[in-house]
Amino acid sequence: MFNGEDFITAKGITLSREFSGENKLWVRLFLQNEGIVSLSSKNFMGDSEPLIWAVYDLRKNSRSSKYFVCDIDVKDDMLQIRRSGETIAIALSWVKFLIRYMPHEQPDDDLLSNLYWNMKLLSHPSVPHSAVEWRFVWLWLEHWGIAPDIVDFHSSHNFTDDEISLLIKTSHLNAKGVLKLFSMPLNSEIRENIFKVAANLAYSSLRQI
Repeated sequence: MFNGEDFITAKGITLSREFSGENKLWVRLFLQNEGIVSLSSKNFMGDSEPLIWAVYDLRKNSRSSKYFVCDIDVKDDMLQIRRSGETIAIALSWVKFLIRYMPHEQPDDDLLSNLYWNMKLLSHPSVPHSAVEWRFVWLWLEHWGIAPDIVDFHSSHNFTDDEISLLIKTSHLNAKGVLKLFSMPLNSEIRENIFKVAANLAYSSLRQI
């Protein structure tokens, strides 16, 4: 959201940061209405850690006309994700893909929302991590219009009808619905590693962009 020519306030996530000197660092943010942007920032210590969701106040530098971060109001530190090495690794792998494949400074609020809600799902032990991985990447592919037909694609890779039905439900339900879905026992005919296989296939599709 623009507050004027010299100021911007926007919601989003810190994707990465790199220290430069004692009191300055460079941060890469994924912001609502702005997309992925790289900015200089004062050292906000923990407030600028990757994976933190916040409202960022940006101000234009009078010398260079570039924006820098002047304040960070943390809204969600994703503490539950940080308590597990596996969930941190998954979230950081998503960040890596975003930085690599998403054009910088091009807004994509649907992808930003997809990232947030699947990061929230990662913190719930009832939902398999591989299911959340697949859901994030598949919804990304669908949003960009490059996902293959979900039934034909997975049928061609020997997924059963019950397994494909589970994939469809996992992708079509919202986060609350996914939590409810995995709170109940799954069909015993569904393979235990079904989402791991599906996630690997989805990642392969993403790498072809």
